[in-house]
Amino acid sequence: MRLFIAATLAPKQLQELERAQNILRRGSEKISLTKAENLHLTLHFLGETEAVDTERLLSALREFEVPRAESLNSRLAAYGYFERRDGYLIYADLAVSPQMIGLREKLGLLVHDLGFELDRRRWKAHVTLARRTRLNTSWEDLQKELPLQEERYTFSGIVLFKSEFTAAGMLYTPLFTF
Repeated sequence: MRLFIAATLAPKQLQELERAQNILRRGSEKISLTKAENLHLTLHFLGETEAVDTERLLSALREFEVPRAESLNSRLAAYGYFERRDGYLIYADLAVSPQMIGLREKLGLLVHDLGFELDRRRWKAHVTLARRTRLNTSWEDLQKELPLQEERYTFSGIVLFKSEFTAAGMLYTPLFTF
């Protein structure tokens, strides 16, 4: 099964991200929005995992200590995009707490010690909002409308998800929640 560890977002952040998606929809001639229930901050993508390795991971996660929930927080800081052949991938940048960065690093050590191969690219705290986007308005004009946050919000949880491709789109099933 295909696995990843993610932080789920606070309801107020989800509301703001959905508002941002509506602004992006109005400013696009073509767009594929991430479903609201799939918006998250990926901490580690683990990929295809055998059942025995999944059980070892679950056992290790049950013993893993996380910092106090209130210390794991973020705010919407900016927006950006990657240009791809099929259009833009648009994301929201999160300014995350030092404790969240530390948690991600400790989780990385744990999964590495369990034999998972980790992504070597520099981590960027972001939430993917849309793919395959073709804008009908300038990015500069859209950015002026997109909501930012001064206030920090506590993540709802840290979750090990199973990811499946279905006819209805991506389905993320929680396997373990801190």
